Order: sequence, then structure tokens, then C-alpha cells
Amino acid sequence: MRLSCDVEMLSRGLASYGMRAKTKPIRSSISIGRRPGASSSKEGLIFLLVCTAKDRNGTKFKLKGNVEQIFGKFVQNGKATIRLKEPAKDICISKADPLQLKNILSVIKLGHLDRNCDLEKIHLTTLNPAKTSQVERLPTKMVVHSRKDYPVTTNFPKTLESLQIMHCKLKKVDSRILELRNLKCLDLSNNNLAKLPDSVGRLNQLAELKLANNQLDRIPLGLLNSSLKHSLQALDLSGNQFKMLPSQLTEFANLVHLKVNDNQLLCLPWNMGQLTRLKFFLAGNNKLQFLPYSFTRLALEEVDMFGNGFQGSGMFPSTQDEGYFPSFVEIAARAVKKYRLMYTERDLPQILIQYLGLAKWCLCGKPCFQPYAQHCSQFSLHRVAHTVAGLDSAGSTTAPVQGFLCSKDCWQRLQSNPNAVWKCSRR
Repeated sequence: MRLSCDVEMLSRGLASYGMRAKTKPIRSSISIGRRPGASSSKEGLIFLLVCTAKDRNGTKFKLKGNVEQIFGKFVQNGKATIRLKEPAKDICISKADPLQLKNILSVIKLGHLDRNCDLEKIHLTTLNPAKTSQVERLPTKMVVHSRKDYPVTTNFPKTLESLQIMHCKLKKVDSRILELRNLKCLDLSNNNLAKLPDSVGRLNQLAELKLANNQLDRIPLGLLNSSLKHSLQALDLSGNQFKMLPSQLTEFANLVHLKVNDNQLLCLPWNMGQLTRLKFFLAGNNKLQFLPYSFTRLALEEVDMFGNGFQGSGMFPSTQDEGYFPSFVEIAARAVKKYRLMYTERDLPQILIQYLGLAKWCLCGKPCFQPYAQHCSQFSLHRVAHTVAGLDSAGSTTAPVQGFLCSKDCWQRLQSNPNAVWKCSRR
């Protein structure tokens, strides 16, 4: 039974003198087996063998009655600590396969308790030195820039944290990539991707997702409702065919970099102001005519929206009758947005999902789908960003901001003082 992982040896004897050895985790191979030369399984004692690249023969540690404690709270993350009595050392394990780590800890407990009846059911061989492949550090970064370098007959290393695949004419995401649980950066730019699978959301450690220069026009709901809402910090969708961004994208609370330039965007999500950690926003060369009012709540470092068709300003009252009462669909949709109810493509028909994607937010903070009135005024981008690229060849940095009003009261309130920034906290 053998486990490849990172191991750090800590001596508790030094700690008693207020000292700590300068050590760091190194790639190792941990195995459990019987004493070499034992004639039968009942004669041999169970040992723990830790091998490294510098010492492939390894260091043996007796297990019978020699384990003081096992710290296994983070086994699911591939981490654990084995505290030995003699010598007084802590074996700190990290970057291990969770299932293999769980199994080897179970055998260590049996060896400590000397449960021979249970150990006989497990196939334990004599301990042997580790092979070079078992103690060498596995790659964490991989770059593929041509089809001839793409791994077809071999798998991607499971230890990958950064993967870049460009100019390979990929039409779909390789399912093997979706099994790389340690992946933090995925770059699939400059391919022919037309669709993303929902299962991309299973990469729960992903912090950077780059999909520039493909043929994408939508983001699947499975990805939008996944744990990426909490982990993703950078998203590059530039050079695709997006006409609108889903409103769920504004729930990615840790998003810092967002690139959507060179698409066909007609508008931005009306609740874009929820991206409170967004610092870099690039949306040049689209078809934007207005910015949503919530955009004024952002605090950016850099913004670039050159090459859009921004229009003028003014007050645009609705043609609705003052006695208008919203439909049941309108009422239900407002409730979904107000209480942030989760939904997937299995829960609702596509037409209702598209309807929910058109949600607008009144200046008072309430959602609306058929606003009473619209308001548009000029806004200087220097008020929300330190660095602002010119919107046109003349270097203008003022863009029209469009807001929606849910009722006559909100409209009258804005008319009485158009320059006031009045809003309620969203409930």
C-alpha cells in the first residue's frame, strides 16, 4: 500500500526548547508493509516507510502502539498529520489523493492497535525502496500551443493547477480536463468552442477562466449556479459572440477581472453594481448604447469601453396606463429576483429563464420587468475608475447611464431632484 504526496517532518523535541527546524514539504512516497525477512504475516511487525528523492530507501517508523494521534479533519482536502510517540515527530501530509489517504490512515490505525485479524485481510507486502517516478514532484503547470502537443493517448496529470490549451481548434471541452480538481487557472483561448458544459462548475478551486477568441454566445446555468460564484476571480470572454451577459454573473462576489471586449453586447446586466470587488473591466468594441444605473456604484481601477455606440440623455416616460397591474408572471418573477431564489434549466422552461434574465432594478432597489419610466443622464467614468480609456477617437470619458423606475412615486421623486442619488438597500 503506497501513497504519493507531500510530506513535512516536524520534530516536537525542538519545540520543547522553543526552536523550530526550517523544513518545507517535499514530494514523498508513504508505504505500509511488513518487516523485510518476515516468514509469515503473523511474524512481521507493521512499519510505515517514508521515501524521498534524496533517500529512496526511506525511513521506517514502527506503528504498533506508536501512534499518539491522527489529525484527519482535512482528509477530503488531501491533508492529514500523523503524530508518533517514538521518535517524537509529526508527519504532515498534504497534496494527497483523498481516497488513498483515507485508506492508508485506516491501515495505520489497525497497525497501531495490532489488529492482526483485520490486517490479514489486507494485502501488505514487504517494504521496498521507492521508484524514482513515485518520489519525483508531479507537474502543476502545462502549456499546449498546437494540436501535435495535445495529449491524446495519455492523461492530464491530476496535480495540474494551471492548464493552457491554445490554437488546438477544440470544438468542445475535453472531459478529462473536468476531472482536474486542483485546477486554479484554465485557459482555453483561441479555439473553436461553441458551447461550455455545465460540469465546468465542478472545478471548485478555479480562480481564473480564460475563454477568449472562441465562438461562445452563452454561459450555461450549471456553471452560473456552481461554486465558481465564490472562487472565480478572473473571467475573460473577449472575442466571442455574446449579445448579453446573464444577470447571474453579478453574483460572482470575488470577481476582480472581467473582459468582455470584442463581442456583440447590446447591454450590461442591470444589477452589475453587485460586483463590489471588480477592479478591471474591459468592454470595448461592442454595441452598448447605455450603462446600467448600478454601474455608478462600482469602484474600479481600470475601465475600457472604447468603440461602443453610446447615445444621448433624457427622461423617457413609460406608455403604460397608471392603473396598470402586473401579471402573475411579473409578480412571480419579481419575487424570484427579490429573494434570490435558485433555479436551473430543469426547473423552468427556457422562455421563463430568458424572461428572468431581463430583470431591471429600480433606483429604489426593487426589481421590475415592465418599468413605469426610464431615466438617462450623462455620467463621467472618472467617478468610478482611476484609469479610463477614451470612449471614442476624441477621448471622451462621459457615457450615458440608464435607470429604470418601478412606479410613479419613484419617477416623481427623481423629477423633484434629478441630481440626488437616492436608493434603498436591496432586500
